[in-house]
Amino acid sequence: MKDNDGKVRVVYKNMVVHPQIVMKGHLGGCAAAKQGKFVEYRHVWWEKAFAPYAAARDPSKLGEDTIISIAKDLKLDEAKFKADMDSPDCAAHVKQDMAELEKWHVNATPSFFLDGKPFQWSGQPDAFKSAIDDELKKVESSGVPCADYYQKEVMDKGEKQFKSKTGKSG
Repeated sequence: MKDNDGKVRVVYKNMVVHPQIVMKGHLGGCAAAKQGKFVEYRHVWWEKAFAPYAAARDPSKLGEDTIISIAKDLKLDEAKFKADMDSPDCAAHVKQDMAELEKWHVNATPSFFLDGKPFQWSGQPDAFKSAIDDELKKVESSGVPCADYYQKEVMDKGEKQFKSKTGKSG
């Protein structure tokens, strides 16, 4: 991101694979976003909640106590954070993200799309950077301003329905 000087936009959507375990974490992300700290929250959540959970398979590591502790670490307004996390607005936001991802047949995390096309990431940062660089070259050679490219070239001209690797609509 830093290397591309505002030319790349990242859109994060909540994919709740195990709602009984991780839903509070997603709602916490929404609440943190309302205080302008979504990115920071997600980084800390992975480090202080998900990684310890994955190491011991202890669901309490993903519980509300951990999430509130993360909010405190980020110096968020704790009362507002709790209220937002429990709000119908955040619940609706996560539900809307899930519905959007379902339309695109996303059923696993992480999942990535580059200019509306699924991207199978190998886990290697250089592969991701190379794919982004290739997309940026297409944008630059298109003559369409970078800020307008996604809407004009991907959304307005692109597929409105997901296509599998076989080319069949699904």
